[in-house]
Amino acid sequence: MSQRLGLNTKSATRVSTLIWVLALPMILGFFALSNIQNEVEFRTLQTFFILYLASGFGILLAMSNIFNIADSAKQLGAFWTNDIDANGFKWILIGIIGVFAVAGITLTIGAGLEQEQLLMAQVATIFLAGLVMLVAFLQTNALLVPIIIHGVYNSFVVFLRETGFALVGGTQQFDLAGGDPIFLGVNEVGVSLGGGFDLASEIVWQFTLVATAEEFLKLGVLILVVLLIHGAFKNRGLAVLAGGITSLIFWTNLHLIQALTPKLILGMSMLNSMIG
Repeated sequence: MSQRLGLNTKSATRVSTLIWVLALPMILGFFALSNIQNEVEFRTLQTFFILYLASGFGILLAMSNIFNIADSAKQLGAFWTNDIDANGFKWILIGIIGVFAVAGITLTIGAGLEQEQLLMAQVATIFLAGLVMLVAFLQTNALLVPIIIHGVYNSFVVFLRETGFALVGGTQQFDLAGGDPIFLGVNEVGVSLGGGFDLASEIVWQFTLVATAEEFLKLGVLILVVLLIHGAFKNRGLAVLAGGITSLIFWTNLHLIQALTPKLILGMSMLNSMIG
């Protein structure tokens, strides 16, 4: 049970996790600052870094002795920082297959529905994909596992949008009759890392900042729920599962707000034009 819902008790290294989630976003961020072209790109990069740093700071705060939970803090450190081993690679593969299977099934069903129902199918896709990533995380105690799964899916959606997926007939096969995309958009940073191939830069960002920041956010919510339930962090049990589900609900609702925002903006623009 501890293997499934908590701490993997065997010795594990944590070097690659620390490099990925702590060093890479900061190093790449300095390169990005020198290539920002306008205020929109600056604000976008700023938003992601605020999310990344705030979530990471909250997690590190919980791992410290500030709440006088030194023993639990040690358990918390081992809970998410494991490097990827053979088990991790196995769950990355399972997770990628699972996420794309969930997306394929739910979005195929949703393609035949009305727009409002399609939106619910899209949101269900996000939640179920997050559930797959949560299971992969709890089976490995390695945050890099859901980060990589998340980055692969986001990169696929970005690839569809940026290239038109011309190799297999264009993105229209992924759109509805009204022109609405079947895939919910993913958050994009939009800043080139070297003035070169923007798609390549965006894929790098999806893995190192977007997926990392969002997985940090989910991990932070999970930890907060466990702390609220127990008053200290316990690395296994139903509280961890409850925290994971709560984090998915919160994260999914963020996507729902993102999906509704363009429609709200369009509606307000139409209303303004009618009043004017």
